[in-house]
Amino acid sequence: MPGQAMPQQGVPQQQMPQQGVPQQQMQMGGQGYPQQRGGTQGGQQQFVQQGMRQPIQQGMPQQGVQQQVVQQPGMSQQGMAQPVQAQGAQPQARRAEPAGGPGPDGIDWEAEAAALDNPAAPAVAEPDAFDERAGEPEQWAEDEYAEEERGGSFLSEQDNSREAERKRKEKGKKSGRRNSGACLVVALVLLGATGGAGWWGYGMYQDRFGPPPDFEGDGSGSVNITVAKGAGGTDIGKVLRDSGVVKSIKAFTVAYDKNPKARGIQPGIYTMKHEMSASAAVQELVESNGGNVLILPEGMKATDIYVKIDEKLKLDKGATAKVAKDQVGNLGLPAYANNNPEGFLFPTRYSITDGMKPEDLLKQMVANAVQHYNDLKLEEGAQKVGLKNAYEVITEASILQAEGNNDHDFGKMARALSNRLSTNATQGKLQLDTTLQYQLGRVNFSNAELETNKSPYNTYIVKGLPPTPIGNPSDSAIQAVLNPTPGDWVYWYAMNLNETRFAATYDEHLKNVQEACTAKGQGFDKSRGVCK
Repeated sequence: MPGQAMPQQGVPQQQMPQQGVPQQQMQMGGQGYPQQRGGTQGGQQQFVQQGMRQPIQQGMPQQGVQQQVVQQPGMSQQGMAQPVQAQGAQPQARRAEPAGGPGPDGIDWEAEAAALDNPAAPAVAEPDAFDERAGEPEQWAEDEYAEEERGGSFLSEQDNSREAERKRKEKGKKSGRRNSGACLVVALVLLGATGGAGWWGYGMYQDRFGPPPDFEGDGSGSVNITVAKGAGGTDIGKVLRDSGVVKSIKAFTVAYDKNPKARGIQPGIYTMKHEMSASAAVQELVESNGGNVLILPEGMKATDIYVKIDEKLKLDKGATAKVAKDQVGNLGLPAYANNNPEGFLFPTRYSITDGMKPEDLLKQMVANAVQHYNDLKLEEGAQKVGLKNAYEVITEASILQAEGNNDHDFGKMARALSNRLSTNATQGKLQLDTTLQYQLGRVNFSNAELETNKSPYNTYIVKGLPPTPIGNPSDSAIQAVLNPTPGDWVYWYAMNLNETRFAATYDEHLKNVQEACTAKGQGFDKSRGVCK
């Protein structure tokens, strides 16, 4: 609303044009002032915004800023403006205020106005910004109470009646109790968060910088562990940890990396102790690796294994074979083995300790084989490939081990054996030298032996698989039996150590044999399909 400008006491009067002045001026403590720093032209933005404070200054007017007091309706003779009412609002009764000094509400309005005109002077007070949330429910009573104690906001007059004073005090007590409870909750939350962060930080420090968990000493008791072919420090550490030998994989790998001989640890079975320190475990593996071990190769027959045990334990010749025969019922063989250890003397590496007896080694070998065969679920696998039981899987795998030169040929051989047993190509006969050689105990045999030997191991005469395995097969041979390569092959012939040829017909097979015989400088016996 346009108004007539009047000079403020003690302040030089400066006339400003009234155009663009909004109808409702920003009112500070009941006085009307034009927009100052931070305001927009035309008075569209309030001088004091919510959440911002301007220092109250006293003294000379600020240089460069034009000061104007716009007289509003109801302007007092002392130059104090009455509050401007919003359009449609009911006017409020106001008390007459003295010309100078603090008023009934404890505030010197003229001094405050002068301070706003001269912000360079030292600050004497810091009023609150206008709070647009005033009057809304659920406000922080602490801020309201503090504002009322300071004399109210510039836009409203404080009610100093006894009733109002009582309500202000009661509000302050309630807010104090509420804020005390809130502070307690916040403190407990911060305490819990600090404790959790500390525990997490300690765990992170232990994981990154602390020593890994480890046992102390050389351990006690005994346990057999198997180091797989190609196993590294982490692989061995996991086996040892799972067996209760070391406390953590990391402790073992640290000790493994520190020992230059650790990378020479060979695959096999080692006898270790429970709860060994990582360094002691590595040292034990390294020391056991040097000669005090027995390594059984894949495909070896039981009779040959007995001889190796006698030599290793420095026993009389035939001692282990006698023990295997006399104590066969105590070796832990499954019922389907029919008290025959063949196929259950698991090929791997075994540690030899002082005073070890042959039955101790035999029991370890059988236990390893039984466990491994159970893990492979041979009974279920046998049904899928047309075999009767797990024992037939082991038997066929032992034949592959004896016949093949390379693991990658096992899949095709397994298919050829299956085709011989299930088709009329060979009338259900395997026709293998290796099975008869096993029964005879030698490689060479005559045509008369081939034609007259009625043993079930003579697969040229007897149909089907031999009654027992003919050696101790490898994992690759067992897997080939369970997963034969698809094909129509029936015959195979080793052209050399690196090549095996497969054929679906007998004529094709004979051509392969003749080619191999010629390459060796030997003759060819077509009637038997062998070199001579």
